[in-house]
Amino acid sequence: MTLLRGHQTTVLAIALVVAAFGAAFAFARPGYHASVVTSPPNDLPYSSALYSTSNAVQAFAAVGVRLTPRSKSPTVTTLGSHGDVLEVDVFGDPQRVKAAGFHDYLPLNGHFVHFPRTCGTPLPDAERWKGNVRVIVHCTAATGASAAWLGRTERALARLAHGGQR
Repeated sequence: MTLLRGHQTTVLAIALVVAAFGAAFAFARPGYHASVVTSPPNDLPYSSALYSTSNAVQAFAAVGVRLTPRSKSPTVTTLGSHGDVLEVDVFGDPQRVKAAGFHDYLPLNGHFVHFPRTCGTPLPDAERWKGNVRVIVHCTAATGASAAWLGRTERALARLAHGGQR
């Protein structure tokens, strides 16, 4: 009789647990909600394309950085340094760049943020702009010399001369 009473208690306890879970699902109505990340802003930090690709190549050569072509599209030309420490993008007409869908934001924890301006953040890159020229410093590729690369970038951007279109 004691054995039967023990089983009754166990069955009753299991029934109560099942009823509690059933009530929780019936009243709380948990459901799947897809993560929604809004689109990044479609703004640009320049209003006209003042600098050409040759302006960028000359400015960086003046501080000892040789840039070589990486890619070219109707809206942007991308150049790079040896070892790809620097990525230099020379953007064209801002309306065409926006229409192409370019945005200067990174997704981070469900939000969009700008690239950091310095190395040593949780993000692996730092960014600088002057007019329509953007420079990405790949901090991990700089291997401990990221401050020097950022300084070189600042000096090169300061040397940019007004020129024609890309």
